[in-house]
Amino acid sequence: MASEPVKPRGRYPHTNSILCYSRVTHDIRDDGTVAGSMPVLPDNLDAGGCMRMGAMAPLVDLLAGVLGARSAHPDWTATLDFTLHLANPVRSGRVHGLARPLRIGTNTVLSENRLVDDDGNIVALAHVTFSRLPRRTAEPAGSLPPPSMVDYTKADEESRLPPDEYYGLRFDPDQPAFELDHHERIYNSFGSIQGGAMAAMLERVANLAAERLLGGPARTVDMHFSYLSPATTGPFRVIAGPVRVEDRSVLSTVELVDLGREGRQCAVGTASAVLIDR
Repeated sequence: MASEPVKPRGRYPHTNSILCYSRVTHDIRDDGTVAGSMPVLPDNLDAGGCMRMGAMAPLVDLLAGVLGARSAHPDWTATLDFTLHLANPVRSGRVHGLARPLRIGTNTVLSENRLVDDDGNIVALAHVTFSRLPRRTAEPAGSLPPPSMVDYTKADEESRLPPDEYYGLRFDPDQPAFELDHHERIYNSFGSIQGGAMAAMLERVANLAAERLLGGPARTVDMHFSYLSPATTGPFRVIAGPVRVEDRSVLSTVELVDLGREGRQCAVGTASAVLIDR
């Protein structure tokens, strides 16, 4: 059944937002880079005791988004492409990210984001591309805020929901797929699914496909997808389509569609997951 697009609250991010749930921070630096970090929390660990790649996605999206918006100012930006590769899984401490611009062009902004652990060992590498949208309004854009540190840490006294419950996933028993409603935990300031939340769900469905096919716990190690349309209405269906199944790995297509908009594709890509050695 179709529903009306979500109307976001006036304040963003609110306390139930994915940014607060992930407890991310970001720091805008004078040299044009954006740094940030997030804790490795027990509910974000996989069956092998390592942080899931999808759990890192909100940090990647936040740092890249802040960098893209500042690099394109006074124009607007929209995310086009998101790539994330897991290098060395991390088990504890914090994950630290540093986003830097690789290309600030007339039409696009490309950023690189390196994630490292507390000892400086690389955990993951991401590239995010934004489309640059010329401002088409007579209203002045205003000046950029000065470099500053922002902390979205959620209060520790609040009980945490496991990720699947937090997102409200309803799993399909017959296919590597699940559905979920649109709700305030996952939308951004425009009422669309927040980019990091979308990446986390695509990673989750790729992991689901691998676990069902391989018969054991799996870890997603590579993901690449493109944003096609804002995900604003819901319910949403997230699907994996295995295209290569080997003894210890599965390559799948991943897709998120908005059932409330006649099944419109909102994101499509590929992801690889491997069997976890315990």
